[in-house]
Amino acid sequence: MPEYRRYEEVAVGDVYPAEPLIFEVGPDATREFLAATGGDSGDYGFEAGDRAPSMIASVYLIDLLKARMSPPGGIHAKQAIRFHRAVRIGDKLSLQARVTDTYVRKERPYVVSDFEARAADGELVSSGRITSIWGKDP
Repeated sequence: MPEYRRYEEVAVGDVYPAEPLIFEVGPDATREFLAATGGDSGDYGFEAGDRAPSMIASVYLIDLLKARMSPPGGIHAKQAIRFHRAVRIGDKLSLQARVTDTYVRKERPYVVSDFEARAADGELVSSGRITSIWGKDP
């Protein structure tokens, strides 16, 4: 059984995961994203350095959310993503988030996190905020 964090264990300032996740924007991941979203592959190249769809962020954010170790039953309430530069085929993005707020509204526990995705050279590719209703503690 996976180990989950209890809401009471989450604190403002927590960084997750401890070591950044790496997401490689490869041609296969890009093709799969376009197929899943009905995107037009004619708009993108698949060679190193070619532009990839910016919203591939929705793929790498899934792994980042899993790294929080929240229990099942949580709700992804909202998110905002800022794109600072184009995502390119071959980018190896380093992903990490920090808890910026926790609160309870209508008896539901919320966790707010800010994230960054950086290229291998440290350049900021995307950043944003994710607000979630925490799942019921096990």
